[in-house]
Amino acid sequence: FSKHIIKSFPSDISAGICCGWAYVGEGGVHKMVLSIRWNPETHIIHTFKEDFYGEILSIVITGYIRPEKNFDSLEALISAIQEDIEEAKRQLDLPEHLKLKE
Repeated sequence: FSKHIIKSFPSDISAGICCGWAYVGEGGVHKMVLSIRWNPETHIIHTFKEDFYGEILSIVITGYIRPEKNFDSLEALISAIQEDIEEAKRQLDLPEHLKLKE
């Protein structure tokens, strides 16, 4: 990502679910959802043809979706994950997020 893009990012972020852009190895830039907590996890919204173990993953967080929460069941967790993915897609299609994809 270019320096002018990096300078526009916030200096801190709260724990929770965020969205943004991910770049893996020599591939393109893809939409992603990120869970920020003690053990951060990135979900790239893209189907890759092969594994990319050992590649460098670069991410840019551009939006906040919701705070962390506990779930009463696996089904509730899966439902929330799907909702987070749909919200990330919606946010990342907005002009203010698309301009940060460069």
